[in-house]
Amino acid sequence: MITMKNISTPLLAGLLAVFAPLSTAAAQEQKSMARQSLTSQNSSVALVASSQSLFELAMRDRDSYMMITAAKLRKKANLREQAMSSEEVGGQPHSGSPQPALLSWNQMLDAAIKYARGNQTVIGLVEDVRAHREKGVVDGAVYSNATIRPRGKRRYSNLSFQGGQYARVYSVGTNDTNLDMYIFNAKGHLICSQTDPSNISQCGWTPPDTGKFTIVMENKSDITSGYSLVTN
Repeated sequence: MITMKNISTPLLAGLLAVFAPLSTAAAQEQKSMARQSLTSQNSSVALVASSQSLFELAMRDRDSYMMITAAKLRKKANLREQAMSSEEVGGQPHSGSPQPALLSWNQMLDAAIKYARGNQTVIGLVEDVRAHREKGVVDGAVYSNATIRPRGKRRYSNLSFQGGQYARVYSVGTNDTNLDMYIFNAKGHLICSQTDPSNISQCGWTPPDTGKFTIVMENKSDITSGYSLVTN
């Protein structure tokens, strides 16, 4: 599900500039916006979020070229899986076993090949991305896959974030479930939340001091949701 919270308008405009037929002046302006947007949001979690939104748009339009761009962003994010301790709270019995929500950059490229229908230009671009070794890889984000019961919650306690550094948390769920996110500090005060009716949530804040925080994910749907939680 695509909502305005998933990707900022300037960033989306910049990423999609290459796909739109523009005059030379307009194209240069759009490319400038892209460079500025990507520079300002060049963190691992932001790259994961941007690549997810772009890939969903690409899947909707069956656009292999856009899928390749999404894969390049996902690759640059240097994403790695890491177990995160959590507990389920309340909810109804699980319904089904949803697949992990977050694709690897290789899986995105596989999708590009699938929808290319033998287009050799696309196949060549995919091979180039797979062979390319990133020189400007940012410090990688970590992610963990989990599920939440219908109308239930999952709590991640005692997660440490460094004081004075911007902290980002992003989640994407399977299906069209409604997943909400809440961030609490060590005193139990709510410091950030995302409660839009979609399967994507994200929060950002700057802790004044290094400390422990709690992330609570809530499934407000009537079906089990699988999701991926990403943090820096």
